[in-house]
Amino acid sequence: MKLNTINLTLQGKGGVGKSYITTILAQYLKDYKGIEISGADTDPVNRSFSAFKTLNAMPIDIIENDAISQARFDSIFELMLTDENSTFIIDNGASTFLPFTKYIKDNGVIEMFEEARKEVFIHTVIVGGQSQNDTLQGLLTLFDLLKDSNNVKLVIWLNEFQGKITDADKIFKAVAKKTAGFVVVENKNSDAFTADLEKLTKNRLTLKEALESADFNLMAKQRLKRVFNDIYAQLDQIYDVENTEILEA
Repeated sequence: MKLNTINLTLQGKGGVGKSYITTILAQYLKDYKGIEISGADTDPVNRSFSAFKTLNAMPIDIIENDAISQARFDSIFELMLTDENSTFIIDNGASTFLPFTKYIKDNGVIEMFEEARKEVFIHTVIVGGQSQNDTLQGLLTLFDLLKDSNNVKLVIWLNEFQGKITDADKIFKAVAKKTAGFVVVENKNSDAFTADLEKLTKNRLTLKEALESADFNLMAKQRLKRVFNDIYAQLDQIYDVENTEILEA
C-alpha cells in the first residue's frame, strides 16, 4: 500500500457528489486499509466531509472579511509539504475551486510537491446529464494545472447517479497521460440501494458505523457492503494494493 500520499478532491461544479467520494476515499484508507489519515475540509459552504466525526477531518476557515482568503491555504499546504508521516485527504468546495487552483498555480505548489517528492492524487468527479460538460471542463482545468508534473496524477470518478457519462472518450484520451485510473460509482437503479445510501449520507455515518448499527437491517448492510466493495476494488488498482480483502457478509 502506498503510504504518505496527498489526496485532493477538486471539482468546480457543485452538487456532483464530490464530498461523497471524499468520504469513501477516507473510509477506504482509514477503515479498510488501516492507514492513519489527516483530513481537512476547506468548503466554506457545505462542510460535509468534516461532518463525519469518525473521519476526523478538520474544518479549515478560509473566509476573511466575508471573502475567500488565499493566504488561509498556507497552513494546510505547509503541513502537507513538511509532514513525512501523514496521509492527507483534503476536500475542497466548488465555491473555492478557482481560488484553490489559482493558489496552487500562483505559489508553484506542484513544483514544491515535486521537490519534496510527494506523491499526489487529485480526485475529481464527472457526472452524466446536464452537468456533464461542466464537470468535464473542471477536469480539463485540473489537467492543465498538472500536465507538466511527474508526481501528480488524476483519479477520475464517474458518478452515474445523474445519468450515464456519454461522448467523453475524446477528453479522457486527452488527459490519459496524467490519469492514474477511473472509479465508477454505479447507479444500481434500485430504490433499496438508493434509500440505504441516502440514509447513510444523511446521518453522516461511515460504512463501519452502519454495519455496527441496529438502524440498518441485514439486507441493507449487505447492499452497502456491495457498493463499497466495488469501489474499494477499483481503488486497490489505483493505489497498487495487492490481495484485495472483500468485506465479509
